[in-house]
Amino acid sequence: MRYRQGIAPETCSGEGRAMFRRTPRVLLGAALLWGCGDKPSPDLTPPSVLLTTPREVRRQRVRLTGLAGDDTGVERLTWWLNGGEAQVLESTAAEGGRAFSLELLSRPGANTLVVRAEDAAGNVTDASTSFHVSFGPLVSAGGLHGGTVRGGQLYTWGQNTQGQLGLGDTTARPLPTVVADLSQVASIAFNSNTSLAIREDGSVWTWGANASGQLGLGTPPVDGQAHTPDTQARNRPTQVPGLTDAVSGALGFSHALVLKADGSVVAFGKNNNGQLGDGTTTDRDYPVRVLGLTDVVKLAGGSQQSMALKRDGTVWAWGNNDSGNLGQGAEDTVAHPEPAQVPGLSGVVDIASGREHMLALHTDGTVSAWGLNASGQVGNGEGGTGLEVYAPVKVVGLTDVVAVYANSNFSLALKADGTLWGFGQNFNGQLGNGQSGKDYQADPLADTAVVGLSDLRDVAAGSTFGLGLRRDGLLFGWGWNSNGSLGNDELQNNWSFAEPVKVKLP
Repeated sequence: MRYRQGIAPETCSGEGRAMFRRTPRVLLGAALLWGCGDKPSPDLTPPSVLLTTPREVRRQRVRLTGLAGDDTGVERLTWWLNGGEAQVLESTAAEGGRAFSLELLSRPGANTLVVRAEDAAGNVTDASTSFHVSFGPLVSAGGLHGGTVRGGQLYTWGQNTQGQLGLGDTTARPLPTVVADLSQVASIAFNSNTSLAIREDGSVWTWGANASGQLGLGTPPVDGQAHTPDTQARNRPTQVPGLTDAVSGALGFSHALVLKADGSVVAFGKNNNGQLGDGTTTDRDYPVRVLGLTDVVKLAGGSQQSMALKRDGTVWAWGNNDSGNLGQGAEDTVAHPEPAQVPGLSGVVDIASGREHMLALHTDGTVSAWGLNASGQVGNGEGGTGLEVYAPVKVVGLTDVVAVYANSNFSLALKADGTLWGFGQNFNGQLGNGQSGKDYQADPLADTAVVGLSDLRDVAAGSTFGLGLRRDGLLFGWGWNSNGSLGNDELQNNWSFAEPVKVKLP
């Protein structure tokens, strides 16, 4: 047992000094504070622990910092995540105590971190923080429908002609409505008239349009037997059979991609250009493995092409290449049913795909792009018919970017300061810069920031509109509002809103 001393014994006299000589050896459970002439007093003051708000880091990691203090000094720090085994927490001396920093590989959905501080007397303080981690988007946008995840619950709104809102009918909703059939949702992916959700348990759920089997609800064929594809639309979320370890998903216009926990990828849906990556051009209404891909951390789907980011920072693409979509330095009109590495790209940390153009974010905060460039969506300072870009080029004037997004013929880039910048098609105000009808080609002198938004956590690009989720939980939309796509019943229908308006979440 350790004891702490208040006043040196040579300054004491009488009984106090005698007591100091008789150092206790049988007292347990607390340190003793010696004072001149005083009887031993236990140290009952527990340490203090201050935790910062966790910040998401790309590729399933969360960073957290903190400070632990105690009146006699912190003896030991430990931590554990989601009830797991306790681990020693390294710290450094700082004003007020011991400073520490953690970068955690968390699970999708709800997480709880506990940090324990102990002093020499055995006093203990536990500080905990809970946070939600998404391996994929917490907000997503399709053709004219949107959705967001809050506390594991999914809310949807907008057009619903194919049941893409998951509410059991085909009636449009101008206001966000909870999807009662799903809980513990970790991330979502919307595109066109189809929706996909990943639950915290790794299961995959799909609903909406299904003409090409993009819901993945069919049964794999049996040799020698006829196969009838499942192409029936669903207006309620339905679990994709056989997938129990998914961490994120992405949707193309009529096909789906799912990233599994082991870094492999499966796909289902339309496959006329080989966008499923299984070596064929046969549509699949059930999941098939994408050939040759391992250690993948992010997926993106376009019109009829697909893209994957690997942990080593390389980018791989497959499917349609008629606008140089695959970044191989040339265009062609043949199917590419197997992934191929995009040449000249390294150190990539995020990817996005529009209709037929692609974006790649580098570790230095710059962005490369390639593919269709009719509206300047590649961001190389040009745009128009016949100006496709067949190999990655740097987007002009963009620096300090932390995430990229795309759909249709426009692109969005989120900067480290939480502001959002756009380039490409803007006929419906989908760049959110206060103007509409004018395309922006990433001219660094042009005012292409989304008006009035900062401190954004997540962003989504729909076909003709955008969504931005702030860190305080407020959600905003801009662009074309039709059938409630901007989630606000006070807005005029079939009208462009070139500046962000609040989505009316419950």
